[in-house]
Amino acid sequence: MSPIAGGCAVRPRTQYADSGGCSIAYQVIGDGPVDLFFLQGLLSHLDMQWCDPIFSAFLYRIAAHCRLIVMDQRGVGLSDGAGTIPTIDERVADMAAVADAVGTDRMFLAGHCHGGPPAIVYTASHPERVAGLILMSTFAVGTADDDNPGALSDEDFADWMDAVDHWGEGRSITYFNPSRDEGRLYRRLYASFERAALSRGMARAAVASTREIDVTTALESVRVPTLVMHCSDDFLPVESGKFLAASIPEARFVELGGADHAPFVGSGSDHVATEVLAFIGGHDSGPVAGERFGAVLFTDIVDSTTATARYGDERWAEILMRHDTAVRDEIDRQRGECLKFTGDGYLATFGLCEDAVRCAAALQGIAADCGFEIRCGVHAGGYTSAGDDAIGLTVIIAARLMAAARDGTILVSNEVSTAVAGADFHFGRARELTLKGVPRAVTAGELITEGDVQKTTSRWRPDPTVQGPTPTWLDRLVLLGARHFPRASHSLSKARHGAAGADGGAVRRRGLA
Repeated sequence: MSPIAGGCAVRPRTQYADSGGCSIAYQVIGDGPVDLFFLQGLLSHLDMQWCDPIFSAFLYRIAAHCRLIVMDQRGVGLSDGAGTIPTIDERVADMAAVADAVGTDRMFLAGHCHGGPPAIVYTASHPERVAGLILMSTFAVGTADDDNPGALSDEDFADWMDAVDHWGEGRSITYFNPSRDEGRLYRRLYASFERAALSRGMARAAVASTREIDVTTALESVRVPTLVMHCSDDFLPVESGKFLAASIPEARFVELGGADHAPFVGSGSDHVATEVLAFIGGHDSGPVAGERFGAVLFTDIVDSTTATARYGDERWAEILMRHDTAVRDEIDRQRGECLKFTGDGYLATFGLCEDAVRCAAALQGIAADCGFEIRCGVHAGGYTSAGDDAIGLTVIIAARLMAAARDGTILVSNEVSTAVAGADFHFGRARELTLKGVPRAVTAGELITEGDVQKTTSRWRPDPTVQGPTPTWLDRLVLLGARHFPRASHSLSKARHGAAGADGGAVRRRGLA
């Protein structure tokens, strides 16, 4: 049965997809001819979102024309978490798990704020599953530099941290969505929403993690129609959106009025819905054959000639056969594809950088069990699949990194180490390398593999000393209403949505009251 029957709202059912043992909460609304996967940022709660009249009206309007898929990111709202902020690769894997669970083969993908970077990487690495990409109030890189002047400045970042210092009090509404600063009642509802989505410590950790995010490498590999929307006076500089549109081939940029960071729940909700519906109704492009985005791993046996002489041809052949089986099994286990045996090593590709790095570390252990050492190189970017091979500059760089690695080490490019920021890895000092046939210097560092890389402690974690407000009786009441009476919220939205959107003029961001 459609969640939208005869124009009346029916309570969406929350379901769960398994992603590596973690339960990811999602809902499906509508049964239109196309699928739209909407990945919100780290402030979401699938039950409580229906209490907001403007947001629920936005969702129902979109769902009237498609099958709308929404999810809570790992550790947010109703989804499982391990007390840490998820990495970009974990979020991409969670999206894939939800897409598989709902049975979508091809979809439009929308990412907002912290949902934008994983949406970009998913689109670049799964071109066959994405018909078009929508980016709203989001970014590709979290730290400003000469190449990315539109990212958050130190002053912007300090202001953002100041806003989350009041997490759970509802005061940050004047910072994130000033057009909705409707007085004490709405602030109390917004405060409940904050507390239900994330603890104060997790909110601070989420903001802190932003500084380490960088998915710029994936931008040029996005080969689907793309719409970028950003408000002129958003606290996240509008230049971030302009940078995305300029970096993604043939992307279209729409600058929205006002200062709302989440314009779909503000005075610009109607405008955003109109743009989204026009976009998903006007594109149905197919993927570019052969083009991929992901991580490339090369391995090489150290001093294989000496090993052959030491063991003899027959014994060495037996060792290599045992090594080959173990290597291919490990690559499969890490969700990679072993393209070919190069004579003294292997070429493998992965959709996620984390999988490639974990696989490289595991392959070192396999080699040690076989009585020899290997060196590895890992790089990420766009490449072209060519039968049982891969070609392109990304592949060349991975091969050159492998050649430059010291015996028994794994040399990882900056593109990869940035992509896995917040995961269970430590890297040595980065250095610039001049690699044969590569027209630019490549920054890379060695993976530190002493001990089990699964048990290191470099993840983004909340500060245990940060204490936020505890849930109140009002929070429990609001949650009860959201779970059991969304129809009332939808009715209220019809009465209030028009009035809320009528003033429509640009509302400049105000400081915390």
